[in-house]
Amino acid sequence: MLFTLAQAKSVAGLELFVTSTGNDRQDGKSLTTAFATIARARDEIRQFTAVGNLPAGGVTVEIAGGKYPFTNTLMLTAGDSGTAASPIIYRAWQNQTVEIIGGRVLKLSEFSAVNTEPLLSRLDPVARGHVVYAKIDALGLQHAGPFPPVFSDSGGLFELFWNGRRLPLSRWPNTGWTTMKRAISNGDAHNPGMFEYRGDRPDRWLHNPDIWLKGQWRVPWEDPAIRVARIDPDNHTISFAAGLPAGIGNKYNRPAGNGQEPWCAVNLMEEIDQPGEWAVDFSTQTLFFWPLARDGELMVSQLDRPLILLQGAAHIQLIGLTLEASLGDGLVVENGESDLIAGCTLRNLARRGVVLNGRRSGVQSCDMYELGEGCVYVSGGNKSDLTPSENFVVNNHLHNYAVLKAMYSPAVDVGFGGLPNGAGFTDAVGIRVANNLIHDAPRDAVLVSGEDNVFEYNEIYHCGFGSGDVGAFYSWLDWTIRGVVIRYNFIHDTVGGVNPDDGAAGNLVFGNVFAGPRTGVWIASGPDHRVINNVFIKDQGPVFGMDDRGEARGYATNSRLHSAVLAIHPQKSPWAERFPEMTNLLASHPELPLRTKFERNLIVLQSGGPIQLKMSGARLADTNLFVARDNYVTATDPGFLNAPLGDYNLKADSKVFQEIPGFQRIPFEEIGLHLDSYRRVLPPEAKTGRYPVNTPGKAGDRNFGT
Repeated sequence: MLFTLAQAKSVAGLELFVTSTGNDRQDGKSLTTAFATIARARDEIRQFTAVGNLPAGGVTVEIAGGKYPFTNTLMLTAGDSGTAASPIIYRAWQNQTVEIIGGRVLKLSEFSAVNTEPLLSRLDPVARGHVVYAKIDALGLQHAGPFPPVFSDSGGLFELFWNGRRLPLSRWPNTGWTTMKRAISNGDAHNPGMFEYRGDRPDRWLHNPDIWLKGQWRVPWEDPAIRVARIDPDNHTISFAAGLPAGIGNKYNRPAGNGQEPWCAVNLMEEIDQPGEWAVDFSTQTLFFWPLARDGELMVSQLDRPLILLQGAAHIQLIGLTLEASLGDGLVVENGESDLIAGCTLRNLARRGVVLNGRRSGVQSCDMYELGEGCVYVSGGNKSDLTPSENFVVNNHLHNYAVLKAMYSPAVDVGFGGLPNGAGFTDAVGIRVANNLIHDAPRDAVLVSGEDNVFEYNEIYHCGFGSGDVGAFYSWLDWTIRGVVIRYNFIHDTVGGVNPDDGAAGNLVFGNVFAGPRTGVWIASGPDHRVINNVFIKDQGPVFGMDDRGEARGYATNSRLHSAVLAIHPQKSPWAERFPEMTNLLASHPELPLRTKFERNLIVLQSGGPIQLKMSGARLADTNLFVARDNYVTATDPGFLNAPLGDYNLKADSKVFQEIPGFQRIPFEEIGLHLDSYRRVLPPEAKTGRYPVNTPGKAGDRNFGT
């Protein structure tokens, strides 16, 4: 499945100009008579779109370099649409830096030194003499809290940025986590829990009425922050003010937990102990801040809605823009058609970079980083009749994301919905995700759902070390995931490779390179997976695992799994023809990993077996469940071009071609970013963090999936 990517046209149509020093009362037809706002240029174009009389070649809005603060969302609707012959293009003029900002600048002169009691004594000794403060109302700020009783994202609080860099909300410990000693009361949705803490650090917080602790209280794929009701320093206990549905304490070691549940404290003025840290005292509505220097730009995010929203708009192109410093999403496309977002930078946002729904639209050659949640959320097409959307996410550099909401905030979300356990599934058919460079995030790289979606030529590394039940490609509890192709990807030095979890189905995993101690493929009881013609490089096995958990967990009667199958009418067209295995699926024990194949794979392994099957004896012998054949296992270099430098191209005389007849060469050199009309330079190797490889985690830990 190949899609033709949209390209910005060199048009001979109308040009309008916007500069940060312009004037909206001018005509906008030149730099000297430019508009001051992009919204004014949009309104000028509406004079043409309202009467269906766009200039031949369309309209290009040339936006000169500078800062453009947005206090409201820039909205483009169906009435702002272009056409295939006359697109509407908003682009940075001559590749200048155009910064669209959802915040405003604060001056250090608006702050006063903390030099009186009792505030001074509440500060950490190292911070005294450095921290300044200002009242929220005097600064004129919104979104100053308090946090909700329980939250897993930004909690709605504004953020601070210094010279374009996100500043850390105060935290203890500054990095890493402390751990619970034991759970005293697990609690539930209606009854808050209580735990015993280690050491005496919480004793410093007794005068603060607004304390939230963030942690993986029960499982490593949930990390909510919870408000504290009481700290008892005599008994070293903390009681929460709100409960969690399944309580606190590791779920496998109830009632006390396992004593390793990680947690930290956030947003305490008492924990400002290094330059750049800040906190808001909710009870007094006071902002405390340790400045990094005397001079610099201090930005605060204020807009809590998308910076740019396209609703039903078609043939719109947004080229070379930078969107930043907002509490909302960067750019949202709802029911778009033939829209293109290209060469843009999205950074320092509290939520997502781009949310795209529609058809024949895409995100190309953009850079996204320092995002509170994930990068690109894409959906479209029609699941019932398998109409493809032809949407695409290609050639993007997506890294250092999910900094506020760590769980289920991927670089690319294809129909998964961005919620735990796929709670937000949306139709996603015929989407291509290709040539993206994805790295450095606490959990998944790609969340997978839908039908006939292709994931190819992506490089993924340094993801997943902050979570459990994770995969570079992760899907969950859905037998209708079909026609998914995961091919020609380089997945290395990350946690999890391909992890269709809890019965997720329908992947062809072909021609990928998996390298590193915690990378592999794990099939968690889902049917119809084929793992063929891949390369696995590990010190210690396994590289492939499979289990039959669906039987013990009752997937045979799981209402979510069954209702999804019934909704697509598998005995009728087009599903019956396109996926004939679905016609009788519900009557053929779909709770088991039916028709799993592991064939013609190259496995470079120093110790241990390549395959781990967690199934009963009878299941192990059932060839209708699992077939493994024609795999080549070796402890020596089979003929890589330059394995020490991470080049796993196979030489023409590689032994694998003799050992596995029909093994197809993997086009390793085509993986990752490339130059195009919008990406004119590639990121230097030193800035990607790719090498030298450093994989954190416990020594000897080889878990690579669920």
